[in-house]
Amino acid sequence: MRSLSRTFLLLPALILALVLIPSVVLSAAGSASGASSVDTLTSIGAFDSQSITAFQSPPGTVPPRPPGTVPPPPPRPVPPRPQPVVPAPAPAPAPASSTASDKAMIYPHEIEKVIGDRLSPTIYAFTDNGLLYRSNDNGRIWFLIRSKVEVDDFLMSSADPDVLYSGAGANCSDPASSNEPFYQSIDGGYTWEEMPTALNLRPLLIDPADPYRLFATDCNMLYLSSDGGMSWVQKPDNSAAQLWSNYQVVDMAAAALVGDPTPEQPHWDQLYAIGVDASGMGVIAFSGDEGETWANITDLNRAPEALRVVVAQLKQAGAVWMVSDAGVWATADFGISWKLTSRGLGDLASAGASRLHDLTYAYNGKLYLATDRGLYEKTIDGAIWEKTSDTSFGSEKAVSLLLTNSNPEVLWVNTGDEGVFVYRIEED
Repeated sequence: MRSLSRTFLLLPALILALVLIPSVVLSAAGSASGASSVDTLTSIGAFDSQSITAFQSPPGTVPPRPPGTVPPPPPRPVPPRPQPVVPAPAPAPAPASSTASDKAMIYPHEIEKVIGDRLSPTIYAFTDNGLLYRSNDNGRIWFLIRSKVEVDDFLMSSADPDVLYSGAGANCSDPASSNEPFYQSIDGGYTWEEMPTALNLRPLLIDPADPYRLFATDCNMLYLSSDGGMSWVQKPDNSAAQLWSNYQVVDMAAAALVGDPTPEQPHWDQLYAIGVDASGMGVIAFSGDEGETWANITDLNRAPEALRVVVAQLKQAGAVWMVSDAGVWATADFGISWKLTSRGLGDLASAGASRLHDLTYAYNGKLYLATDRGLYEKTIDGAIWEKTSDTSFGSEKAVSLLLTNSNPEVLWVNTGDEGVFVYRIEED
């Protein structure tokens, strides 16, 4: 009887404990979850805002990479990178212009140069106040990297936009010129490391599948590095022609594999290289074995002069263009036949003029050419170049062009002294 009484006395206490303890636990968990949700929404809201064009990142931070495939691991150990943080917003953008091109700005500063790669939405920009910015979304939102950058030009890896290479190369026309350093950055341009084994080299082409494999050249040889520039292997042309014994490599391009059903990604089994000899005569060569041997595919009837840029079409195997002093050379059949177009360019296209500088193609079926008197265009199969009709971008000297596959309606035009213009491509 005494035991039964004790049970009845303890029963209310047990029931009270079963009610109160879960309530306290659930309340604490809800508070923690609520705080996490607020933080997450705040972060997403800042990055999705349409009115923000620039973020001021604390020194040493690298902006977050956009969603996508994680690049392959580097072939050598690398130091840890600074962790990105959510930076504070910068002023709102200036009102959009209604003209076909606008002066590119990171408000309130003008952009002096943009650098990127056709295969990546990441773009770097130098502004007129000496700062280096980066955008992961084709220039919609910018992040400040740092001021007083050690280099003013570089090559960016499309596989990992944090990996950059910079080197002006030696002045081949002056044997007494000073040595030129070669730099690598693995944190998006915040810090640069000089590579002592790459003195006087100029980077040409980075493997789109591996940011630490790249070709570079000096005045006499083509080189390949598989460890980000720490070591180099000479790549002379091992074919019977021995092309690189007589020609200095000027530029390289990778093309999509022949027969690839989705030819959006260039491959190092399809390489093109252009070079010039001591007299200025040019050569274009094709390699199907990652640069071990090269086949001369230059026009047998008329060799080009003063070649400076080579571009390979990714959606059409065998389509290649080259910029020379005399105009633009084109082939659609791997160099079996070539066509030179210069009509409409006037005295811009003449031997020794050096007034034609860069070329790109758009998916509206047109080519765009950077010249000393601005931007010219023509259809891929057309015979006449025409100056782009635009009210805000006139006769400024256009020195280089950038168009990305992820934003093919926008063409970035580097003019040098006049800054950067954004030219909007219209679909035909």
